Amino acid sequence: MNDKAKHQLSNLRNYFSTLWVIYTKEIKGYLCVPFGWVILACTMGIQGLMLHTVLKTMSQATGHGVMFYMTDSLHFLLLFIFIFPLITMRTFAEEERMGTLEGLLTAPVTTDQILIGKYLAAYTFYIILWLPMLLYPFMSEIGNFYTYIRYGEHSETTITYMMADWIGFYSIIALTGAFFIALGIMCSSVTRSQIISAIFCTCLMIMYYFMGRATELWGEFPAAPIFHYISCTEQFRSFTSGALDTRPLVLYVSMTICILALTKRLVDYRRWTR
Repeated sequence: MNDKAKHQLSNLRNYFSTLWVIYTKEIKGYLCVPFGWVILACTMGIQGLMLHTVLKTMSQATGHGVMFYMTDSLHFLLLFIFIFPLITMRTFAEEERMGTLEGLLTAPVTTDQILIGKYLAAYTFYIILWLPMLLYPFMSEIGNFYTYIRYGEHSETTITYMMADWIGFYSIIALTGAFFIALGIMCSSVTRSQIISAIFCTCLMIMYYFMGRATELWGEFPAAPIFHYISCTEQFRSFTSGALDTRPLVLYVSMTICILALTKRLVDYRRWTR
């Protein structure tokens, strides 16, 4: 190995070493303070309420219908809209408020390392919030199908879940979360107030959600295919029926990269104006 290759390898090691330090610092900010555990407890409570409501209120439903109803319920909508501002509002806004952002931006670290470290920590915590739901399929019979029994007014109803439904559910949860975490971090990077960051992120998420339901409000029109393509409702309906589609993968990965690139520009602007 020549000197140039050794130098490049050393730089690469230093890059990931610094990135790991930032990541561990940020993830401790979620898991080593009461704030993160309060979010986790509230999320688990709402997740349990979602499942309880579905099993109690649906007397006639197939497995696909139940999984989609769970993601289209009011509980899930409220959880999904408010979970991202809570996770991301602290990333840059709190550092700005406490005066530590200036020291971080003037330290010998790149903007990429700061942004990626904060993003991966927030995304890791987001995934942790959904881990308790991995236990749901195993609360019933072990086999190719996972069955829950609900007692109706006159008879019992067997609600069957296929494992493909759960895989699709977690896949779309992970995809949409990647984009909305990036969106929340961008909102946090433009203000020093956590409240303003949370409100900004919530408004953007509500706008995006209802853009996907534009065809339900105004019917089909020339630009309707675009709104069908970005519709969270249709994506969840498809994935929770066990159909894994690559189009949402392309959509959310592309938008996540674009939002993170924009956030980098915003952070760089603040870095060089200090």
